[in-house]
Amino acid sequence: MEASSLNDSDVDPDCIYVPQIFLEWKMVFVGVLGLVTAVVSIVHNCMLFYTFNTSKVLRKRNLIYLKWISGCDVFFSLCYIAIMCVQVYTDFFESFRLFVWWHSYLRTAFTVSHITLSAASFLLMAATIERYLQSTGDNRSTQLFRLLATHRGIVVSLCFLGSLIFRGTVFFEIKVVYNHKCEGFSSLGLAAVRVFSNPMVDVVWRFWVRKIVTVFLPFIVLAYFNARIVMNVRKTDRDQTVKALVLFITVGTRGEVTRLRSRLRAVTRMLVLVVTCYLVANILDVIIAFWETIDLDSLMLDNAGVYAILADISSFLPILACALRLPIYAINDRQIRTEVRRKFNDLLSRLCGCCPAAECDARLRKKLYDVPQIEAERLCPYSAKSSDATATPKLEIRAYGMGSLIMARASLSTKEVYEIEQFRDAIHV
Repeated sequence: MEASSLNDSDVDPDCIYVPQIFLEWKMVFVGVLGLVTAVVSIVHNCMLFYTFNTSKVLRKRNLIYLKWISGCDVFFSLCYIAIMCVQVYTDFFESFRLFVWWHSYLRTAFTVSHITLSAASFLLMAATIERYLQSTGDNRSTQLFRLLATHRGIVVSLCFLGSLIFRGTVFFEIKVVYNHKCEGFSSLGLAAVRVFSNPMVDVVWRFWVRKIVTVFLPFIVLAYFNARIVMNVRKTDRDQTVKALVLFITVGTRGEVTRLRSRLRAVTRMLVLVVTCYLVANILDVIIAFWETIDLDSLMLDNAGVYAILADISSFLPILACALRLPIYAINDRQIRTEVRRKFNDLLSRLCGCCPAAECDARLRKKLYDVPQIEAERLCPYSAKSSDATATPKLEIRAYGMGSLIMARASLSTKEVYEIEQFRDAIHV
């Protein structure tokens, strides 16, 4: 007994490896459900990014924010699998080789996940603010909206630059530590590193500047402008509706009044739902970040089990929000739904043509392609005299369309009509 107690006391505490708590829960929630959700998110957002980038119809609408948000979602979902899922598999299957591999890429994957998540938040802020300015209707908001609409590329670059500045330092804040005294899982570990030599500056940068700019600020701004957009839409009177119709008849791709009103509502509803998903998915992360800032010791020591479960849920919810973007776009915007179907059918046709093992019926492929093609032609009619598929769409003014346009123009002043016409090249709905 004395020899046994002596051997136990000789064990180095640093060489004792403690696996994650609630490992069975993590395997089901993160390793299975999280993996499936992340794969669905990757497929959905890859399809969205490809559609936004190649569709001539959608490129005319300048959906640049949605395109780059989908690109960020792809990388964020990949990093979720690489960080969260692989870590759970390492402890559950007790694979040391997987454990070493996980440590080899952790810093890079962790940094990319932080940058893409912050960039997506900033891009969503830009899209929401732009939609809010478009919904107010006053002169100053219209001028600012015009400025943002004509420089969307610069805004996107600033969003990525800001996320790189505020989140890029994560790469230098952690390091892999090799403990040569120990063997197995205890020989590798992670340690925090100070970015700045002054500890006070380091704390201010990590827990105040970065968290305020990348966590609290996007949440507050999106919540505020999302609520204002909903209030503006509900309080829209007849004159504001007429001005919006004239604006979209003048600069839009279709001329039918009812379809333009439906497009305006659909785009607003789509953005509101996307922002609402973001707020719901990140509210738990905001609470955890606030708790970490106030009292980190009580969270990690006294409530370690609660902290572990909340961390898993807060990491899963943004992935779920990423996976829901395609259904939200498809349900609320018929044109996006049609273009996604067209691109999917194009990819399916190419796969059937390149893979001899895939036996595809030519009639079925033609049917799959023709149905979205007909819907796209209805959504974006072209001039009958032009045989070019990229010809400029004409306005479909029907029985009530011209009368509505004349009455709408009569209710506006000459200055307002002139300002609306200035947006012809800058705004696409």
